[in-house]
Amino acid sequence: MKIAVVAQGAMGAGVGRALKEGGADVITSLEGRSSASAKRAAEAGMEAVSDRDLVTADIVLSIVPPGDAMAFARRMAPHLAGAAHKPLFVDCNAVSPDTVQKIAAVVVGTGARFVDAGIIGGPPHKGLAGPAIYVSGKNAVDLEALAAFGLDIRTMDGAVGAASALKMSYGGITKGTTAIGSAMMLAAVRGGAARALRDELAASQPALTPWFERQIPGMYQKAYRWVAEMREIAEFVGDDPAAAAMYEAIARFYESMAANEAGTKSLSSDLGGFLALKPEAPAPRRRVTCKDMIEAAEAEVKTLSADDAIRMRADGAEMTLVDLRDPRELDREGKVPGALHCPRGMLEFWIDPESPYYKPVFGEKKTFVFFCAAGWRSALAAQTAQRMGQPAVAHIGGGFKAWKDAGGAVEAPAPRSR
Repeated sequence: MKIAVVAQGAMGAGVGRALKEGGADVITSLEGRSSASAKRAAEAGMEAVSDRDLVTADIVLSIVPPGDAMAFARRMAPHLAGAAHKPLFVDCNAVSPDTVQKIAAVVVGTGARFVDAGIIGGPPHKGLAGPAIYVSGKNAVDLEALAAFGLDIRTMDGAVGAASALKMSYGGITKGTTAIGSAMMLAAVRGGAARALRDELAASQPALTPWFERQIPGMYQKAYRWVAEMREIAEFVGDDPAAAAMYEAIARFYESMAANEAGTKSLSSDLGGFLALKPEAPAPRRRVTCKDMIEAAEAEVKTLSADDAIRMRADGAEMTLVDLRDPRELDREGKVPGALHCPRGMLEFWIDPESPYYKPVFGEKKTFVFFCAAGWRSALAAQTAQRMGQPAVAHIGGGFKAWKDAGGAVEAPAPRSR
């Protein structure tokens, strides 16, 4: 099988090499290309031919910068139209579904068949799995023949545009994240926060940090190519004005990166310096005490004085007093008449409707006022109940002792038998 691959960038040359090593005859056109492109083509084993002779191939793979995709299709159109045997033309570029539809119209207008393809992953390298090539359209199944030559072809359901939609979505996530990360790292460098940000990313985002370390350095030389891709993504998400504006801004970010890389390289230098910082071990965290936990809980939940709780009950407020003390305390000190006794160790299980120990009383539309002996356990319990979704909770500051001292009703403990 003869396969034409244009052009000879890292991806094009990598795909060409993989096909050649798989046993295919691979041709390319060097018209308008640089000496570096010619060198990559030769190293990949690709035979240089004229544009006119590209159409002698069985399949033409267009792997060019997104901004050149339509121009290449138009360049090939006269040769495709004049060919007796028309090759299968495959657009593998990072363009929007609307753009690929327009490219397809140019190609199909010559009588040639067309396939939409999206390449996800880096260029093929010897000994490593190559990228996934997703294909769509009514002729997509015909490209599965390239699997015999070592390419990972994945046929999608859907018409022309589906593979490009996948490519736009995936590239928008990966290259968009790279841009956001780079912009914030540069801002941290300017703001004197580079060390702190580097350490925090390593500590709280351990999966993201190595990803940035891989992706960002590879972006410097590719930024110029990603400008057009981000604008294609902006078009792809055009029904969402905010998303379109975001990707247009990312295109401008990559534009500035590319211009800087062609000049002083100060931005890539700053990013490289940031990524080269070795994360420092965080300082040991201060031990959290019971006092800290109680203070934090009291800052989060409502605290009632014993007087307020007694008055609310007397006024007939929709409330349930919840006594958290353990049975020995009740036997020793007495009870509040009508209070619900809930041992502190069972609170979470009684509140959660999915727990086998759930108590329906906690589903009533009332204010649950917790108390314990001195107001410590009740502060923590009220905080827990509030975080578990109880809409109205409070606790009594000073606990049972404060209630008793304020004249609240108390049921004396039963006399102990001798």
